[in-house]
Amino acid sequence: MPTASGNRLTIILGAGASHDCGDKNTAAQVNDDYRPPLAKDIFARRFDGILKRYPAITARLDELRTQLSENGNFEQIFRTLLESAGRHQKFWPLLLPVYLRELFWSISLDYMQGSSKFDTLVRRILESSFEEVMFINLNYDLFLEDALENYEHQQFLNLDSYVPSAKKWRYVKPHGSVNWARILENCPSDSSGWFFPSQLQEMPVFSPELRLVMWNRHSGDFYIPGGGPRGYLYPQVVVPTDKPKNFVCPQSHAMRARTFVQSCQHFLVIGFSGRDEDVMGLLRDTPSDSHWAIVSRGDARAISRRFVSAVPTLKSKKTRWACYDKGFSRFVSDKLFGQLSKADFDG
Repeated sequence: MPTASGNRLTIILGAGASHDCGDKNTAAQVNDDYRPPLAKDIFARRFDGILKRYPAITARLDELRTQLSENGNFEQIFRTLLESAGRHQKFWPLLLPVYLRELFWSISLDYMQGSSKFDTLVRRILESSFEEVMFINLNYDLFLEDALENYEHQQFLNLDSYVPSAKKWRYVKPHGSVNWARILENCPSDSSGWFFPSQLQEMPVFSPELRLVMWNRHSGDFYIPGGGPRGYLYPQVVVPTDKPKNFVCPQSHAMRARTFVQSCQHFLVIGFSGRDEDVMGLLRDTPSDSHWAIVSRGDARAISRRFVSAVPTLKSKKTRWACYDKGFSRFVSDKLFGQLSKADFDG
């Protein structure tokens, strides 16, 4: 295992970070209709304007919303629907990543105008004494990309842009991104060349190469910057079910993240529940005497216990925990920000 370094920081970002990244008191404009949802709200009524373009998905909303109103667990409910589709050879789940792409790209564009809490996070982290930083972002949106572009003038033109050799940071998105795609090679099309993924009635066949894409929102077209092979660009995002989940980022990115955390002494977890087995597996080889700060809204201690339950070696390795329950938005402006070895952020 690599030698642990106190000059490295790993930041894990979950849905709670994006959900809490806007501030009406500081941003030029915030549109609550497009506030990034937590998993249970991905199919909320406020997104009906986008959902109506996916009738195969909206046909499932009665079951989903009814069970959620009875305090059901979203990811378990949703997994049950997907398993039912698999048993009965129904292919409507193939449209889920397509919907998630439009939803979270729209959120990235429409939620807020002006500076976000990600801008503050990026500046304070990259100007800190940490020499190397690994961002592990479990969200599909583009808020962190925007913050890095604003601060570093970093353009994301291809997948290598996420792991630049000349910067102090690396950026890994294990669960995919709205601007990542593979070509769906057996996508139905007509004689004019228009593609219809909703008509696919067989198992999908994807091209091996993962590509970065752009969206022409006015025409609805997705395209590869600089050109590329013709075909339907199918989004690479993980459907939010409780299990199983698999990484869809490039294997080289996942390996970089795994190697980095093995020699990292400081960890900052923001808005992540600790329930994803694939991510917890990435953390099993963290070094002894590491410092962890958990940032959440009201349940940071419960999340730290969940981490220890999922990765028991964290207890035997004398891990030190700090808990902050006021959320991401407050944390990045708090005087305690960056004091990752402090015993307790409460109060």
